[in-house]
Amino acid sequence: MPESSPSITVLLGHLPTTGRLTLTRLLETQAGIRVVNVSDKPAELVGMARRLRPALLIVSEVQVRTLELLTHYLAVPVVLYCEAVPLAGTLRETRRWGVVDYILASGGCADWAGDVLRKIRQYLPQAVVPLPAPARLPEVPGLPGGVIIVGGSTGGTAAVEQLVRSLPATLACAVVVAVHLPGSFLDSFVKRLARVSALPVVAGWPGTQLEPGRIIVAPGGHNLEIRPALNSPWQSWQTDFSSEYSPSGDEPSIDILMRSAARTAGRNVLGVILTGLGRDGTLGAQVIRQHGGTVLVQDEASSAVFSMPKSVIQAGWAHAVLPLDELPAAIVRHAGHFRRVSVRPAATLVSRPV
Repeated sequence: MPESSPSITVLLGHLPTTGRLTLTRLLETQAGIRVVNVSDKPAELVGMARRLRPALLIVSEVQVRTLELLTHYLAVPVVLYCEAVPLAGTLRETRRWGVVDYILASGGCADWAGDVLRKIRQYLPQAVVPLPAPARLPEVPGLPGGVIIVGGSTGGTAAVEQLVRSLPATLACAVVVAVHLPGSFLDSFVKRLARVSALPVVAGWPGTQLEPGRIIVAPGGHNLEIRPALNSPWQSWQTDFSSEYSPSGDEPSIDILMRSAARTAGRNVLGVILTGLGRDGTLGAQVIRQHGGTVLVQDEASSAVFSMPKSVIQAGWAHAVLPLDELPAAIVRHAGHFRRVSVRPAATLVSRPV
C-alpha cells in the first residue's frame, strides 16, 4: 500500500529565492509537512490557499496587501518572512489579516533553523508526527453558517428584546448585538435577553467564540470586532476589542463591528439596523453590501427614533425595510440560505417601499 501523503500543508508565498529554497528544505525535513510554493501573483496565492486550505501561510512583507483579499475566503494563520525585525505597528495592523508572527532571513543567527521551527510549530496542528493509526478527523466544531449583526441605539434595547424573542432555537448562525449602552448595563442587558430568548446569550469579550445559535452582546465602552480565531486549526471566528476609533463616536461602534464581520465572513453576513439616533451602521452596511452580504432595516412606523435606519436607506445600502415584528422571520429565511447560496437575492425580499 502506498504511503499516505503529508496531512499538513505549508504554503510559501513569493519569497526571495535563497529564503524560499532554505525554508523549503528545512520544512521538508519535518515528517508530515508538505511545502507548496506559489508565485507573486495575488490571484494565484488566493486560489492555491482556497484549494489546498494550508495549515500555515508564509509570505514576504510585499505580499501583505494580498492577505486582505484572502481573508474574504478563509482564515489561515500567516507568518511574515522579514529581512529585519518589523515594527510593532506593522504586526498590530496586519493582525486583522491573519498575521500571527514573523521569522527573519537566515543570516546572522547561529540557531536560525531551530528558531524558525519553534515558531512555526506553535501554529501547526499537533498531529505533525504521523501516528500509527490516525483516526478520522472530527467534523468542524461549532462553525456558524453565517453571522447576523444587529445594531441599534435609542429604543434599541426593547427592539432587540422583541427581535430575539422570536428567533428559533434551531438558528444555525451566530448573532452579535451592539446597542449604544454604558458598560455598566451589560450584565443586566444580557440577563434580560437570556430570559426571553430560546438561544444562549453571552457577553462578548476578546476570544469569545462565535457559535451557531449563540447571541453575543457587545459591551459598552469598547469597540468589538470579529476576526478569524487563529488559535484554532479550524476555520472559525471570535470577537476581539478593536483599537480603531469609532467613526460615529459611539461605543460599541456598529460600523466597526459590521465592517469586521464582512471582511471576515464575506457574503455570509446579514446586517440588521434597528431604531436609533445618528448614523452609526451606515458605513458598516456599505461594507457588508460591498462584500456580497445583505442589510435589513427597521421601518419608521415601528422605530422609536428613525435616524439610523433612515441613514442606511438614504445611502442606498438597505435591501429591505421591514416592521420590527417581521424582521425575525426575514432573518430566519436568510439564515437558512447562508450555507447554500450565502444570501437570498434582494429581489426575493418582501420589502416596503423606501
